[in-house]
Amino acid sequence: MKRFVFAAVPVLALSVAQVALAQQPAHRPSAKAAGAVVQVHMQMQGSKYMFDPSTLTIHQGDVVEFVNVSGFPHDVMFDAAHIPAGAAAVLNSNMANRMGSLQGPMMTQPHQTYRVSFAGAPVGTYAFYCLPHRALGMTGTITVTAARH
Repeated sequence: MKRFVFAAVPVLALSVAQVALAQQPAHRPSAKAAGAVVQVHMQMQGSKYMFDPSTLTIHQGDVVEFVNVSGFPHDVMFDAAHIPAGAAAVLNSNMANRMGSLQGPMMTQPHQTYRVSFAGAPVGTYAFYCLPHRALGMTGTITVTAARH
């Protein structure tokens, strides 16, 4: 019986090592080097819901970090009818934890952030809004220009 137990131990150790190796995150090179990080505050001032700034210009490869400041819950949703051709697939790929197509997660805590990378995004204008507060004017635009050289 002991002989069987000793023989099983090396097999078990090998299996654990294989599992540990398989669980290591794969290195995935990004399509483009990360650019600048630009913050946009999501807030309520008085009775007005807003993105601050609501209009910004970035370069391809930049990241927009949305910061939940006040008046939440907030989210970020891009208007599929008002983004460049081919942008939906890129945004959906670059948006982690989406609730739906072109829609980031609902942020309910102060100082919570959500980042959207514009790596590989087509040049053009992107309309976005906060779904819960769109009717109250919480909208904005991001203009993406050619990548920095």
